[in-house]
Amino acid sequence: MGHAVRFGLLGPLLVLRDDEPVAVGGPKQRALLALLLLRHNRFLSADWLVDALWDGHPPSGARVTLRSYVAGLRRALEPGRGPRAAGELLRGHAGGYELSVPPASIDAVRFTELVDGAAATPDPASAERRYAEALALWRGDLPLELAAVRPDLARLTEARLAAEEGRCASAVAAARHLAVLPDLRRFVAAHPEREAAREQLMLALYRAGRQTEALAVFDEGRRALAADYGVEPGERLRELHRQVLGHAVPPPAAPAPAAPAPAARLVGREAEVGLLAGMLDAARHDGGRVVAVVGEAGIGKTSLATAVEESAGDTPVVWGRCPDVGQAPPFWLWAQVVRALVTRPEAGRAGADTALAGFAAEPAAEPATGGLDPAARFRTYEAVSALVRAVAEPAGLVLVLDDLHAADPDSLLLLRYLASTLHGSRVLVVATLRPYERDPALVAALADLARQPGFRQLRPAGLDAEAVADLVRGRTGAPAPAELVRRLVTRTGGNPFFITELLAAPEGEPPPSVRDAVRLRLHALDEPTRECLDLLSVAGRELDLRLLGPHATRLAVTDLVTGAGPGAVRFRHPLFAEVAYAELAPPRRAALHARLADACARSGGLSPAELAHHYGQAAGLGRDEDHLRWTLRAAEDAARRLAYEDAMAHLDRAAARLALTSATSPAAAEAELAVQLRRTALLQITAGVGSDAVDRVCARARDLLAVVGPDADVRTALWTLGELACNRAEHAIAEDLATRLLEADDSGVIAAAGRYLLGVVGYFTGRLAEADEHLSAAVDRLRDLDPRLLSGQTGRTPALAVHDFRALVRSLRGDPVGARTDIAAARALAERVDDPYGRANAALFAAWAALQEHDVVAGRAAAARCREIGARQNMPHFVTVGDFLTEWAAVRGGDATRLAAMREAGEAIYRPGLRSTRTITIAAVAEAHLAAGDAGAAAVLAEEGLAVADEVGERVLVPELLRVRGLALGDAEDLREGARLAAAQGAHLLLPRFPPSASTTRPTPQGR
Repeated sequence: MGHAVRFGLLGPLLVLRDDEPVAVGGPKQRALLALLLLRHNRFLSADWLVDALWDGHPPSGARVTLRSYVAGLRRALEPGRGPRAAGELLRGHAGGYELSVPPASIDAVRFTELVDGAAATPDPASAERRYAEALALWRGDLPLELAAVRPDLARLTEARLAAEEGRCASAVAAARHLAVLPDLRRFVAAHPEREAAREQLMLALYRAGRQTEALAVFDEGRRALAADYGVEPGERLRELHRQVLGHAVPPPAAPAPAAPAPAARLVGREAEVGLLAGMLDAARHDGGRVVAVVGEAGIGKTSLATAVEESAGDTPVVWGRCPDVGQAPPFWLWAQVVRALVTRPEAGRAGADTALAGFAAEPAAEPATGGLDPAARFRTYEAVSALVRAVAEPAGLVLVLDDLHAADPDSLLLLRYLASTLHGSRVLVVATLRPYERDPALVAALADLARQPGFRQLRPAGLDAEAVADLVRGRTGAPAPAELVRRLVTRTGGNPFFITELLAAPEGEPPPSVRDAVRLRLHALDEPTRECLDLLSVAGRELDLRLLGPHATRLAVTDLVTGAGPGAVRFRHPLFAEVAYAELAPPRRAALHARLADACARSGGLSPAELAHHYGQAAGLGRDEDHLRWTLRAAEDAARRLAYEDAMAHLDRAAARLALTSATSPAAAEAELAVQLRRTALLQITAGVGSDAVDRVCARARDLLAVVGPDADVRTALWTLGELACNRAEHAIAEDLATRLLEADDSGVIAAAGRYLLGVVGYFTGRLAEADEHLSAAVDRLRDLDPRLLSGQTGRTPALAVHDFRALVRSLRGDPVGARTDIAAARALAERVDDPYGRANAALFAAWAALQEHDVVAGRAAAARCREIGARQNMPHFVTVGDFLTEWAAVRGGDATRLAAMREAGEAIYRPGLRSTRTITIAAVAEAHLAAGDAGAAAVLAEEGLAVADEVGERVLVPELLRVRGLALGDAEDLREGARLAAAQGAHLLLPRFPPSASTTRPTPQGR
């Protein structure tokens, strides 16, 4: 066929011909192809296919329909096949069909081979690389749902899970446990029943110095297995648990020394070398052959021809090379071949034919007569053919015609004639050339060659990741890091020449040899085509042809680009784009960046982040305002997509740009203040509420408040700084800012924020009735608002956790039904305005309420939700709080071995800088120690909590701390004071916990 066809089963069905996607018809036709691929190179009866396609219930006429599907697939897979020609890929047999393809052309086969190879590899780093390469072949889930192949799909799905486990296990064995920890957490959360993965997660955590977390992972697995399957963990997992408890986990094995690199010259070309060897053998025994090796510069065409020469043995090999330096003299290619052939003893009389005189080194003599002989050219052609056949007769002959794309027209005509005479000879012609589809003379020549028996076209693709890794190892003598391999494959498309040149060059710009190779092709283009390529290089990605201007169609004359979907093009390799971009002078680069950004800002085609980048590159042309505007839009876009780290990076750039003029410009100060407030809101999500990172940004915001103009709107600043003050346990400051906020605006979201802050202060300071009043007023404000005013506020302003905090207040006031109603309302509001942070907060506050109420079951469930949401959306605060609540629930559930892990997890919440809620966690930890029978530790912890409460004014659970200390020490005064304070606060949840002797009055719990 001459075309490389590859198939993708690991995800939506994919067919590529020469790396271009092929449409293969509707759902049933695609299902048929999938069936054939799963049973490739095997005869499948028509009856079985009909049964499989319609799940055992075929309609009448199904066999006729099957034949139409087969015909459609043949048209798609073999478009050049004649109407009555036999199919080469989809072959018909009596009563059925066979898809005849190289197994390696199917990604599922390649996946299985890579996984098997990884499993057999003793070096864990190499195994991890192979597993990763195998998993990279998956593009999604398997969409086929036919009963006949359900076992095949189940096998592939299980193999994928096993490969993921194998990759993680190899990484842990290679001492890369820190790098693989997030992946292991996600995998175990998604597949809690897979003990091998849980074992690796425990190992990774232990080797990262996190013994308590490793033990917690075991306990979670044990509970999950017991709850879901009624079984205990296996012996391997139990043994590892014992080793972790005893600090007896064996260290990772030392890596084995790297084996010497293979000596093979052609890495990753085993299939091509084998095919050429087969062609040579066929030519020597079954008649002449012609093979055209087609590919871009540097792909290895000449190396493949050299491999034929090295394997030729006694068969003579003659080369003819076409210089790629402009128009060659007539018959330049064949002059080299003929001069070499006539010197060989096998040439005999054929080498003395006078018709070959024109190929001699000396100029041909003038003809005796003035007229031209019309038959002379054909006599010359026949003389060359006779010479070739004569030399080939004893032991065969290999003719290598290198760089045929640069041959003169006469040489091409002679080749076309010669090919028609080779069928009875022992000659193999190997022609190497670049893609020729845009050269009419080469198209005609190759079409003639293709009509001859024994012709084959070979198009070597770029090296895959495994071959690139082998090539790197051969060049450097050391195993190739996976990231280096990935970068080389991406930049070069697997081009061996480019890879070897990059390896020899220092990091940074492309090496001179590569730049020169691409430069030559760039300089050969006319001005309009070069203009389009310059703009494409600035884009740094595929681009719609419409954005390249009226001359975009001229790109058809160069093979530097390739199609990238309907109406779009890209550079064939990123390295080409790098060189083209490096060739641009800085002022021209900036102008092209601005031109591209302006075009896309009007018509679309680039994301806000890309537009910000291009305007930033054009900042020297006075496009600073455009850069700032699109940077802020990029931050909004990233936050909307939950890409909070990306949003922070954009806001950091905007803040740095505005800070240059904020000191002298009130307008710039106001703009920077808005940016800093948005950074604060995002940092509360990413770094954690009350973290030192948030404090630093708020300090800058406070400085800017003194610089902004008198008419600046500072309400959002008051709200944000008030939120920070609450998180830093600075209650007086928070109360003052909330009061100023209400004075500035007593309506809308701002008024709700003011009431909310006052309610939060009331909760932490133990003024529960006042807190309930303020929070209820805030709830009423929100109820009257259009939900669209709240939508999209995540990452722009602090969270309005109004229902959440009122749930805590009502829980303490003895109204658990009201508390649960508020948590449900918080969840519903988050869903209504599509607020991911609000969803997470609802889980978090449900967990805090369970902590207050000593509800172990609800606390465990809420903790699991916190951890899952935090891990999925990269919100570490939720993960650490979930970790603490998980340990607390385990201890309160009767597992005293987790006391130390609980204390450690509680401390982790406050490491980023949070100061509020500390007395709440200390109270829970102290009470858990008391319940576990450790009165001494409970008393010490309660004392610590009371000291913190006095220091920061966080009075809400002082009654509980006094109760714990009183019970631990037998101090009746502590118990009386705690009961008195609980009654004064209205903390009716706490009063029943005190012994009757501590209080003479028991106020009634407050319902809603």
